[in-house]
Amino acid sequence: MPESSSASNKIVYPSDKKIPLAFEKLQKKYNLVAIPTYDGSYQLTHPKVLYFAKGWNGYKYWMSMTPYPYGIDDYENPSIVVSNDGKTWNAPQGLKNPVSGLPPDVKTGGHYSDPQLVMRGNTMELWYRYNPQKHGSRYPDNGVNIYFRRQTRDGIHWSAAQKLRQSRNGDLSLCVLYENGLYRTWYASYGGDLCYTESRDALTWSTPVCCKVPLPAGLQSYHQDIIKNGSDYYLLQTAEKASNYTFQLFLLKSEDGIHFTMIQPIAPSKDGALWKNISFYRSTVFVKDNKMNFYISLIIPKRKWYITRMEMPMPKSLPGEKTYGMDEIPI
Repeated sequence: MPESSSASNKIVYPSDKKIPLAFEKLQKKYNLVAIPTYDGSYQLTHPKVLYFAKGWNGYKYWMSMTPYPYGIDDYENPSIVVSNDGKTWNAPQGLKNPVSGLPPDVKTGGHYSDPQLVMRGNTMELWYRYNPQKHGSRYPDNGVNIYFRRQTRDGIHWSAAQKLRQSRNGDLSLCVLYENGLYRTWYASYGGDLCYTESRDALTWSTPVCCKVPLPAGLQSYHQDIIKNGSDYYLLQTAEKASNYTFQLFLLKSEDGIHFTMIQPIAPSKDGALWKNISFYRSTVFVKDNKMNFYISLIIPKRKWYITRMEMPMPKSLPGEKTYGMDEIPI
């Protein structure tokens, strides 16, 4: 996540699950999706949606995400919600969030983040990142990045956490696709590069390759989602503007998952004034009925974290390597 809060905030599981007034005041203006969180705030980020046209264990939409009320990372624990219409979301019956549980050192600075759902056959896997407590402080050590995995066949009963990988290079927002016996993964480094690596067992990894991601000057890869449709890879790139720590979204396309070309910037509507002070954070994309569907993470002033949604036609062909300025939103 972009910032780390003190780990002294007490975690409270509220008994009142009503939608908060803070959410209702903004829902219509930003077309917010009401997604319940275990803390009761309805504030969340890092959505990853898998869509099943015929359903999987009773639901067409499965989402992993993390609550993040007002940027308090104590609550940033990977959770699962489901839907059959993409609008009404709840935890699947029988599941208690967060799926990850709480970090063992949450009271002294450790925290989870960056969840990702991936299907391996009929097994759903939840991958997520852990930054342990920084020794001698009450903050996470962002120089240590550990990824865990839990697995399920029904979405309710999850395996114990398995440690998969550890690095000091960022491994921000790890994206995972399982293809032909390989875990193909992409992540952003602390230096702003999008890196690719692969593994057959999720334990031994190939040497990382730096991907080609053409972004406007001053922007770099930070968080992302990647899907494959047909023979093409689509990258929904959250790009960071390091000079003022704001974020924009871009959709790119690739034939090999390494060399990407720009399609266009992504914004929920053409109303530039509406999004002037809004950052678009780690979001998710999937294909439904031959359209691109997006759940977009918003950072609204006063540190409110919500989700909106949009759709657009499928790109017809690979474009040339064109990049766009921040004021150009050709959608």
